[in-house]
Parts: sequence; C-alpha cells; structure tokens
Amino acid sequence: MKSVLSLSLIFIFSLFFSQDFEWGKPSQEEIELKSVPFEPTADAVTLKEYGELKIDYVGYELEEHIRIKILSPNGFSSAQKKWSYNSSNRFDKVIFREAQTINIVDGKTVITPIDKKDILVYNQSNDIEELAIAFPNIKVGSIIEYKVKIIRPYNIYYSAWYFQNALPTLSSKLKLKSASGTYTLIFPTPKLGKKYIGKNKLREWELNNVPSYNTYTKIYNISDNVERITFQYTSAKSFYGTYYSESTWQGFKNLINSKKEKSVEDLDFREYANKIQTGKNKFETLKNCLKFLRDNYKWDKYYATSTDRLKSNFLRTKTGNTADFNIFLQGILREKKINSQLAVNSLRSNGRIIVGYTVLSKLQTLVTIVSLDKEEKTMVDAAISKPEDGHFLSRNYFNHLVFGLDNISDNFIEVSPNLSEYVSQQELDIRNDSLNLKIRDQFKGYFELSSYKEQAFIKEPVVKITEGDKKELEEWKINYRTVNLENPNSSFLTIENPFVEKIKELTVEKDRDYPVELDFPFLKTIQLKVKIPEDYILNTDNFKETISVFDGKLQYAQSVGYKENNEAVITWSLLINQIIFQPKEINQYIDFTNKLSNTVSKIAVLKKK
Repeated sequence: MKSVLSLSLIFIFSLFFSQDFEWGKPSQEEIELKSVPFEPTADAVTLKEYGELKIDYVGYELEEHIRIKILSPNGFSSAQKKWSYNSSNRFDKVIFREAQTINIVDGKTVITPIDKKDILVYNQSNDIEELAIAFPNIKVGSIIEYKVKIIRPYNIYYSAWYFQNALPTLSSKLKLKSASGTYTLIFPTPKLGKKYIGKNKLREWELNNVPSYNTYTKIYNISDNVERITFQYTSAKSFYGTYYSESTWQGFKNLINSKKEKSVEDLDFREYANKIQTGKNKFETLKNCLKFLRDNYKWDKYYATSTDRLKSNFLRTKTGNTADFNIFLQGILREKKINSQLAVNSLRSNGRIIVGYTVLSKLQTLVTIVSLDKEEKTMVDAAISKPEDGHFLSRNYFNHLVFGLDNISDNFIEVSPNLSEYVSQQELDIRNDSLNLKIRDQFKGYFELSSYKEQAFIKEPVVKITEGDKKELEEWKINYRTVNLENPNSSFLTIENPFVEKIKELTVEKDRDYPVELDFPFLKTIQLKVKIPEDYILNTDNFKETISVFDGKLQYAQSVGYKENNEAVITWSLLINQIIFQPKEINQYIDFTNKLSNTVSKIAVLKKK
C-alpha cells in the first residue's frame, strides 16, 4: 500500500537533539534478552534507534541514537560501524558524538567508553573518506550504544531513515524536527503505508518488531521492500527544465522525447541502414543490425536515458552510452521497415520502477522493444545485446514494467524475459548389477549447459559420467552424456520426481506480504524411457497428475505411457510462464507450490514380480 502526503512546511530552527531513550541505561528487558522472538537466528539485534531529521533545499541533517545488543559470537561484527562521506563537500559530513560498550558483570553495569584509538579515518579514493569505530570490550551479551550526526547534500530526493536494516529491530522511531519548501512524503513499503495512511499531520513515525531485510527471499532488489520514509521535493528549485523538475510522467516523456529528436537532427539513417543486409525475416534483420553495432561501435559502460547529438558525438567517436545505441538502432530499424519503441527501464540491481513517482522511479537506461513476425516482440539493449541472443536480454534488465516513450495514453508496458526451454530425453537400461542411463539434453534461452544440466534422478551411486557430443540446432544447444550407476538392490528401483529441488526453490513463506520475483520463465520437460525386464513390474498407482493456475501460466504435469516391447515412458513437465506475483496473488501461488510438493510422494517403482 502506498500513501502520498503533500506537505508545505516553514523551516523551524531546533538547537538540541531530544533524547528519546536514556543514554547508558538499558532496561531490564534489554539486559535479559537472549534471542529475538520473531527472528530467533539473529546474531545481534537493534534494541532501539531514534532519529531527529531536518531537511532543507541543500539536503538533510540527521541525529541518530542507536542501541544494539550482541547475541552470539557471530554478531561481533555488528560492533564495528563505518560511515563514508565526501571530504571536499562541506554539506557532506559525519560528526561523531559519543559511543560506549555496556556489559553487565555480576549484576553491575560496566561501561567502557570509546577511546580515541578506537576511532579511525581512512582515505578511500579521491575525496571519499571513511569514519570507522571499533567498540571495545565486546562479548556475547554486550550492548553498544552510539550517537552520530549525518549531514548529506542529497537535494533531489532521499530516504534519510530506514526502519528496516541488516539487524532485526525492536523499536525504530523518526521525528521530523524541521523542513523547508514544498515536498511529498512517501511511504513506498507496506507496513508504514498501512500504519500512517491519511495521517498527514504527524511528524513522528515508529515501527516495532521489524525483521531484518536478510529475511527477504526471491526478490530482485532488497531495497525495493525495505521499510522507509522518503522525502521528495515537489518544487523545481534550481533544476527547472530538467528531469528533476518534472512531476508527471507525461512531462518526463515530453522532455526525453524532445532531447531524442534534437539528438538525431541532420542524421540520415538510410546511409547506415543500407550498409546492413536485410535478413529473410525481421529477427534475422535485427541480428544483422546488432552485429553491425557490435563490429563498429563501443559501449562506454554508462547507462543513460538521454544523449547529445549522435552525428557529432556517437558517430564521430564510435563510442556512446545506452541511449546513443538504442536511439541509433531505432532509426536504423525504421529504415528497415521494422516497428520498434524506445522505453525507459531500470535494472534489477537498481530496483523496480515505482509507477506513482516519476523522479523516484529509479529510471536508468533506454531499451528498444522490437516488433517481429507473427506479433512477437523482443526487448534488446542495442549497447550490449549479442546478435545470437536477440531474444534473451540480460536478466538484470527486467523489472516487470518499463516506461514506453510512444505518444499513447498508457505508457507503462509489462515485460518479461522470453520463455527458456529445457528438454531432457533419457533412456534407462537395467542390468543385473548396474544401470546405464543415456541422456540427450536440449536447451535454449537462459538455460546454460554448465549451470542447468540435470543430474540423474535415480538415487543410486554414480560410477561414471561420460560426456558425449555437443551440437547446436538453430537456437537450441544439444548435449549427450552417459551415466553409469550401481544397482545394489536388484529387487526394486525407485524413480524419484526430478523436480524435487526446483519445487523447494519455488516455495515461499505462507505469511509473505511482499512480491515474489522469480528468475526467468521456463518450460522444463524430462522424459524417461525404460525397458521393463520380464521379471519386473512398474508400479505407478495414482501417478498421473495435472496442475494449472493463473490461466495456465503455471502448469505441472506427470504421466506414464506404455509402448510395444514392454517399454514405459514417464514424463514430468513444469511450466513457469509468470515470474512476478503481487501480494494479492501470493495465496494462489502458494497453493500451486503446495500441490507441487504433494506430487513428490507420487513416485514410480520398478520391482520384481
């Protein structure tokens, strides 16, 4: 749930840092705490943290008072704190106030204050310095406490306070002491949004019993979900006419399109398009265009949404950012009569687009969505996409939504990596003292031979694996191998479900309240042929199973069939064709994974008659 509170405040001076909890006096409950009830494996815990915040046109000032307890030897690293700052910028500072270690010895409080030797300042690089504190006299049960003032020159937008961090937190509280200008207060995460929606007159916010962000699983970027408050100025300040002054998506689109049009003035794309061979279909033509770019231009390693004039910069120097490459590719494709659309995207490593807030949407780079034959579309980054992988852009680019730059009403486009496929055909030869398994693996897309090779799912000791031929057939890669296994028990043979580990990977916690984000969509099919010896019988009671949810986007099936010569064919197939599941969809997703887990018990058994 998101809540946006527009506030216009007058700057108020505050001279003192109000104390929310008493320095050096932990409560009896804090002293006796041995573990965190809602995160029992935690090695340390933030008992209390309190911040007082001032924001103005330059940036912000934050006074922090933090109290942490060490719960195990693995938590000793939490007794070391570091802050970085730019020493050449007077608006970027870290001011150490005081710090101490508290131990309880024979029922008495023993306080060890920080000594000067425990405070170090390092030169990291250029003007970047790091202030480091090592707390003394640390043992299991120690409580560390410190106060620090942080001054930051982040004058566009910022998340000055995180209620959720690397340690579980019992109490986190922020107080806004003063602010200047007109700004928007944003709660981009569920707990704060739910707690404070509609409460626009509050100047204090608090969360209790917050788990660490280490508890997040199956999520592209942890920062997307960390509980925090974000301030964004709604006035242009000194950024009039730039991206930072835009408060609407339409204004943002108009600005980037205007700069794009200026960048291609006096540029004849036909001259370059004529140098590229037109393929037998649109995809082949796209591959030729990408090869032309790879052969003649170099990416400067910068992600960008805008560019200078292509003719006098990119084409002259033959080096450019992602915006240069993708604008140039679109111009060439237009000459090749291939429709395409530029879109603004964010990398998974940078965080997902937040639809409600333009500046805060983590927009990072341009990509090109290309319309191919039979209504197929593929998304490429002209700066890095390889010609042979035109259907499969790096997974780091996909964030469920991109912002298209065409002049249409709804520019948010749902995107997903193309479907990757894996087919493993296996033949089992049963002998008196051994088992021989011939395997033909066929795969395309994000499946890679070294990473996604299926091992034999017959749980007998492996004697030898012999790698065979490797081939390529259009987009498919094919690999042959033979697996020799022992057969210590000749009376029966258990054939287990080959998706046991994959089902474990898909499973999420039942009380999850944040999105599920899977790696990429895929279809995996494994087929086992086995010639049943005359004195054996194949038991597959209640083996057949079919599961389908989300309109068939998630499917699982297993079956067994029989051919002549007493040959059985067992097939398992798993389709995951949706990779983002919003909180409202998670119950249905969990129901699917639960049903999958139940199928694991439905094994096939070969046993003597």
